[in-house]
Amino acid sequence: MLPPISYWRRSLAAAMPRLRVRRIADLARDRSGNVLIEAALVFPILVALLLGVSEFSEAFTASRRVAAAAHTAADLVARSTSVTAVDLSSIKAMVDETIKPFPTTGLGLVITSVLADKDNATTVVWSEALGAGVSAYGTGAAIGVPAGLTFPNGSLVLAEIKYPFKSTLSALIVSSVPLQAKAYQVPRYSTQVVKK
Repeated sequence: MLPPISYWRRSLAAAMPRLRVRRIADLARDRSGNVLIEAALVFPILVALLLGVSEFSEAFTASRRVAAAAHTAADLVARSTSVTAVDLSSIKAMVDETIKPFPTTGLGLVITSVLADKDNATTVVWSEALGAGVSAYGTGAAIGVPAGLTFPNGSLVLAEIKYPFKSTLSALIVSSVPLQAKAYQVPRYSTQVVKK
């Protein structure tokens, strides 16, 4: 026969304080949850690091594409003896393709023919602005060129690109980062590229 319920209640009541004291002491020595706590502390740092590397690599790729696009534009104009507005629009379309897969809606391109006089002072012969956020230089305006790129009575083709880079997480971090690139080329088949 089983003991009465009152026996079980007294036995349980007597054992509970010992269980509570022993369990609290065991919790102080227990290390089974440390990995979970450490993971919870480290996980946000790893996610931030992953997103930061991703954003940086995307911005670096966009910067390289902008530089390549500027060199492409300058090179295409320098290969010609003369250009028209249609030619320059076609070059802008090629520059847009160079920037892709990034969106090209904010891309601005300025192509300028620079002439150096006998004293090597540089002025604008012609300038064409294509795209958003850019403006052409005035004809005859003085323009700064890095030292050593021009010779007296020589000319250069200057291509400048301005591009507002919007990263994948731009809504969370910043709106856009302005990227710029300049490229200089000496005309290959003539002393100066003429705009018709």
